[in-house]
Amino acid sequence: MKKIDMRINQSLVQDWIGKKFTKYCCDPFDFTNSVTQIVGLYIDEDIYALTNIQEEVDYFGNKEDIAVLKLAKTENENIKSAFDDVEMIPSPVEGMIASVKVVNELQKMSIDGEAAYEVWLTRAIVFEVDGREISFEKDVVPFSEEIVIQKGYNLIEKISDNDGFLDDWDEKYEPEYIRETIDIK
Repeated sequence: MKKIDMRINQSLVQDWIGKKFTKYCCDPFDFTNSVTQIVGLYIDEDIYALTNIQEEVDYFGNKEDIAVLKLAKTENENIKSAFDDVEMIPSPVEGMIASVKVVNELQKMSIDGEAAYEVWLTRAIVFEVDGREISFEKDVVPFSEEIVIQKGYNLIEKISDNDGFLDDWDEKYEPEYIRETIDIK
């Protein structure tokens, strides 16, 4: 069985608890609450790039360009739009991080009744900041580089299902997915 792990590094997230979430920067929202490829997260004095960029991945037996959600510490000059002449917009948060929920997804694929793939990925990160929440979610369309941003309450309940993953496979393929939520406090 082939195992692929594309989850974000949780040790970065654990360090955020009790720190100030200053702001995030992203492309302006034009028609939806999603942005393409990158969001800059400004936490205390550190800057992180949350990216969702296509790369070639073994997609259940085929080499495909699939968007992979990643998180890395970076410098301010690296937080820039994927589009020319688009200025990233800062959104102030100015609150203390009480908890972070990381939503991981295990995608399993059996081929002709035999377990063939287990693919882990991170679907979303939900911050609890001063009693409110902010979520950053990878779009469920595998090749989409969109990151959906929401603010409010009980955002874990608003994370999109991935039932589309279960559809449109040949008869020999048996897909399933399972979600886990890791609550870091």
